[in-house]
Amino acid sequence: MARRQDETVTADKIAQVQRLSSALAARVRYAQMVRGPILPAQVDALLAAAMLLQEHEVPWPSLVEQVLHDLAQDLEHPEPSAAAEP
Repeated sequence: MARRQDETVTADKIAQVQRLSSALAARVRYAQMVRGPILPAQVDALLAAAMLLQEHEVPWPSLVEQVLHDLAQDLEHPEPSAAAEP
């Protein structure tokens, strides 16, 4: 019976990671839309959540996947900043 409780706790914690990572992804998406700051800690937390979900073979929430994809694209092809314009 103890093993079954452990599995339930793990499933509950994974579900919580999914919910929290979705909420954080929504905040990052909003920051992207309004061109606000995205903190490195936010990106680190999203990456950590994604890796944890992947380790447990749980699909990423769609918004987490979209935001991480967009962040990777931004790193590969950064937009020129206003300060760099003549």
